[in-house]
This record gives sequence, C-alpha cells and structure tokens, in this order.
Amino acid sequence: MLLQAILLALLATGSQWWFSHLITRTWLYPIWSGFLAGVVLGEPLVGMQAAAYIQLTYLGWITAGGSMPGNLMVAGIFGTALTVLSGAEPTLAPTFAAVLSLIGILINQAYMTLNAFWVHRADKYLEEGNLRGVRLMNYVPSGILSLILYGVPAFLLVMLGSNWATSALQMIPQWLVDALNLVGSIMPALGIAMLLNYLGKKKLIAFFFLGYFATVYLGLDTMSVFIFSGIIAVVIYLFGSERSEA
Repeated sequence: MLLQAILLALLATGSQWWFSHLITRTWLYPIWSGFLAGVVLGEPLVGMQAAAYIQLTYLGWITAGGSMPGNLMVAGIFGTALTVLSGAEPTLAPTFAAVLSLIGILINQAYMTLNAFWVHRADKYLEEGNLRGVRLMNYVPSGILSLILYGVPAFLLVMLGSNWATSALQMIPQWLVDALNLVGSIMPALGIAMLLNYLGKKKLIAFFFLGYFATVYLGLDTMSVFIFSGIIAVVIYLFGSERSEA
C-alpha cells in the first residue's frame, strides 16, 4: 500500500508539474492519467473503464484564456483512484471526477498564484545575471509545490485506504447513489454533445456523418473507421499540397 501511495503521489505530481509536460502532454487526458492510476493501484481494467467514462465527460472541454471548466488531471487521477479504492462501478467515475475536478480548480488557482512568486524571483536573478538562480526558480519550487498540492493528497487518499472510501460511499443513501448513477450516465453524453457542437461546421460535419454511417451500415468497428479516416486525411493533405504548389 505504501508503494502504491508513493507511485500515485508521483503520478499526481508529474501530471501538474510543467517540466513533465515537456516530456509528454498525455497527463492532460483522463484516458491516460486515469489508466495509469488504475495500473498503480493494481486494477488496470477497472482503471481503464473508469478513465474512459471520465474522458467522455471532458471530450469537448478546453481551457481558453482564464477560463478553466475543470482540472482534468485531478479528474483523471483522483476520480479513477477513488473509484478503484471504493470498489464502485466505473459508471460512477464521472460523478467522482466532476466533483473532484471542481476542487482541483481551486488547487490549480493556488498553484498558479504561488508559482508567480518564483517568476518574480527569477526576474530578479536575471537582472543580477545569475542564470543558475533563474534555472533553479524555474524547475525546483514549482515541482515541490506540485508535490505538496497534488502529490500529498494523492498519497493520503491511498494511505487512508479503501475502508475510508467504502465508508464514505456507504454513508450515501441508495436514492442518491441511483441519482449519481443517472448523472454519471448523462455526463458522458454531455461531453459528446460538446464535441459535436465543435464538429457541427460545414467543413467537418460531412466527416462525422461518414463515420457514423460507416459504423451503422457497414458494420465497421472504431479501429477500422480510424484507419480509413487516417487514409482519407492523408489523401486530402497530399492533393491539397499539390494544388497549392500548382
């Protein structure tokens, strides 16, 4: 349990620490970060299912300007971890994730606000010509802060154990559990609707219907549609490049 708590804490820390995003940006997507949380907790299949439900909820969500509709890293990692630890059905994962991601917004605001202090310190070191100090302010404090705000809560979530998560669920009356199940079923549909809202453009909507009818009438699975879509995209790109050169 201690090793799992440490690994989940490192996963949560890395998901937010900006330096790790230079290596990979997949931390941003619950389908990957949630799956890793499931692997760490020894339930990769449940983690994958929970992460998939959470990902559907946030399909059409973007962070534009100062607007942050939800903390996707918290939703993916903590939502999946709570689902696994409590033994809840994966369909409940979006409900956990939605609540936790809202709390994650506050955590992210604190994280960004406190990190502003290191930026000012870096500016001061830059004026002094101290490049080593600038590098230090860029890397170390933000990592430590990410560990405190994200890693420590993840560590405590595991160390408190499944008994705590299960007890918390048992305190919820059955009618509320049924309501949460209903909400959890609706939220992925909301995520898909937000994505379709983006796809509903003249240049893109035809491809949506092409994929839909290929699935319904031709019986193609998701991977087949993906492969054919990739081929079509390459053909369009190549012919478009030839026209522009001509």
